[in-house]
Amino acid sequence: MQKRKQLIIVVILVIYTSISITSFVVLPSFMPVKNPMDVDYISEGKYAGYYLVSDVSGPARIIDSYGKEKWQTNLNGDFIHDCDMLPNGNILIADISYDRVIEVDIDNASSIVWSWDASNPLDINWTSFAYEQGWDEIDYTPEMSIFGMYWTHLNDVDFINGSQFGRNYNSILISLRNFDLVLEINYSETKEVVWWYGEPGNYSLLNHQHNPDRYENGNTVICDSGNERIIEINTTSKEVVWELDNISPYGKFRWVRDCDDIGDNKRLITDSGNNRLLVYDMNSLKIVREIKSPFFSNPYEADLLEDGRLIVGGLTTGTIIIMDFNTGEIYSLIGFPNFWVLPISLIIGVIIYHSAQLINALKKSNKRNIRKLIDFQVYKRIIYIICGIISLLFFTTIIAFLLMLFFG
Repeated sequence: MQKRKQLIIVVILVIYTSISITSFVVLPSFMPVKNPMDVDYISEGKYAGYYLVSDVSGPARIIDSYGKEKWQTNLNGDFIHDCDMLPNGNILIADISYDRVIEVDIDNASSIVWSWDASNPLDINWTSFAYEQGWDEIDYTPEMSIFGMYWTHLNDVDFINGSQFGRNYNSILISLRNFDLVLEINYSETKEVVWWYGEPGNYSLLNHQHNPDRYENGNTVICDSGNERIIEINTTSKEVVWELDNISPYGKFRWVRDCDDIGDNKRLITDSGNNRLLVYDMNSLKIVREIKSPFFSNPYEADLLEDGRLIVGGLTTGTIIIMDFNTGEIYSLIGFPNFWVLPISLIIGVIIYHSAQLINALKKSNKRNIRKLIDFQVYKRIIYIICGIISLLFFTTIIAFLLMLFFG
């Protein structure tokens, strides 16, 4: 009997070792993207109809609807947090690895034609800037923390067409998460700061924000993730003109990351930690819809296209989800949720193991009929099985919550 148990343990270990190698070594090498964050549909130019993808685990990529790569950066950054297609066809990238924004030539993937570097005093002198604002001196030592959250954690960049706001210059809106600060930089060789909001360490203004956007009305909308709210700032006065934090009966935000104006006075919100999208009506001042999917796991950002398609970057699934905005129907998945294979298989293995033990306990119980269920060895196994089933049913929500809790 003892040898039989040892053999079973060896077989189980071999199976799960194989699954682990497949999940984390073999499958990823075949995946078009590993951890997609921002995913943008390209509507014009030579890559029209394709998708521009920011991948935590690799370079910025352009892929087709089957995941086939059409273009990628040829640089040494390994953590691309956000990227956008510029009007001139080049790619603007939030390169968190080096605390910088870079513009990459679409025709030469290794050529940087413009950049703004948070660690370069020629681009911004933090000591002088902090002094001018009356802030405490900022630590000018770029260091990586234990969880890989880089010095500034530059997590978003957006191009602003100045002509839309009566200006003769364009600008770049940049989010420095670890500085609790949003900067607007002149998109030229001068690179001066033309606007800013927040203050390092002043959580009453911002706390580890995401995805600031300049709306058509000229205001700036920021997902104030650490404060569990979204705020809209009058760009001129820096006054908060709209704030959303209490969304009863839908509960509080958990690490809200994106808020897009989708027309008809509605806003599309990505509530990452709660594993959902929300539609907010500015007329009724209410959440009018909650969008969920079993394929969501810590969704990072969602975009609504003119044809009604909704594109969601599945940060921890390795997939890009394309769905119908009105019905919630899944049109397609780009990629495969390979990182789910190991934990899900482990949960299933636990359920199978305790199911076998439950049958054995029922046979050995000296109680009769339904009284067998109060036998300790029996109901213990039942509880384990129920816990395993619940873990499977709410797997994506649990993963999203844990990631938000430990890694932000």
